[in-house]
Amino acid sequence: MKKYALLRYCLVFLAIVLPYFSAATINGPERVLAERVPDMEEYLPVIVFSQISPDMKKETIKAQTVIARSNIQRWLDEGKNLAEILRENGSTEEVWRYFFAEKRQIYEQAAKETDGQVLTYEGKVRLTPWHKRSAGKTRSGEEAFHEEAYTYLKSADSSEDKKSPDHIKIVEIPAGQLSGELKIKKRDSAGYVTELTIGETLLEGESFAAGMGLESANFSLKKKDDIYYLRVRGSGHGVGFSQFSGNEMAKNGSSAEEILKKYFPEMELKAEN
Repeated sequence: MKKYALLRYCLVFLAIVLPYFSAATINGPERVLAERVPDMEEYLPVIVFSQISPDMKKETIKAQTVIARSNIQRWLDEGKNLAEILRENGSTEEVWRYFFAEKRQIYEQAAKETDGQVLTYEGKVRLTPWHKRSAGKTRSGEEAFHEEAYTYLKSADSSEDKKSPDHIKIVEIPAGQLSGELKIKKRDSAGYVTELTIGETLLEGESFAAGMGLESANFSLKKKDDIYYLRVRGSGHGVGFSQFSGNEMAKNGSSAEEILKKYFPEMELKAEN
């Protein structure tokens, strides 16, 4: 049975890539992908596979699928072509991992059951962010991105994230690695660090977190014996959809639509098809 399944997946993969390779031999790969009319439903499950675990509830994966479709549609509306989208959101390795994944059917079902659904604000698809888990409350888009254009991304209670076994992680930074004293200067309303200093140097919170390999910019710090101990909460930028809390909602019977409404209360779910 497994042999037949594997053969079928390989045939599906070849059916997708062979037309591309045949034309690419003559015209070049960039031209083929740029000229091809994009069908996001064809590769959407692969992209969602790279974004969320198959162990999540189906309604959670459906919510993530709508988010992924919305962002892809936004990129297409902005003039990006298929080649750019695939380069930025997938890889050959991810494609192969997807076709050999045991639970990949759940991504195909999620795409089919949400066919054409996107999130819009004032009739247009907009940035629809997501993260693994917040620090207990998601962030305001305006505060996080420092632009009024993101006021539609409202802060939401996400206290279920605190149930995650990975909610808090302790990171140690030897003081000798830094060029001066580390101090937190400013936080946003969700507790994420927006400004801090190292000596006389002012840094942005997200940039510092990324540079130090922290999972989140929501952290507190203490110094002891020339070591800074950072208590890091959550994983990701904290804006928009929290996968962990969304999954807790799904466990309690919430639908994908209800989950999306909680995290994107200003946005409307529409079917483009």
